[in-house]
Amino acid sequence: MRFEIRHDVYEISKRIKDIDRYYFIVYDTSKSCFEIHNSSQTDSTYCLTLPYKQLDERVLQYVRETSSANIERILEKIEKENKLIENEEKRKVLNQLNQSIEEI
Repeated sequence: MRFEIRHDVYEISKRIKDIDRYYFIVYDTSKSCFEIHNSSQTDSTYCLTLPYKQLDERVLQYVRETSSANIERILEKIEKENKLIENEEKRKVLNQLNQSIEEI
């Protein structure tokens, strides 16, 4: 069961509208999690599931960071992280290769 959160202790449900006036918060009881929805979207209002068990300032920060307005920055961050992972994997393979050569 899902229900919209219209009032909360820190007024996150009200303050999130400062980020986007179409945002609203839903609590999904079957998953025990909060979700952000956007009423201006067609087909589905779902945007994201929050990684927090309570509504506090972190929610606002997380929603701002993951906003589609920041897509270029987000993609750049993903590319950098992927490159670091790729370089680490290459380094591991080279180390294994060097160890194998030394054993010969």
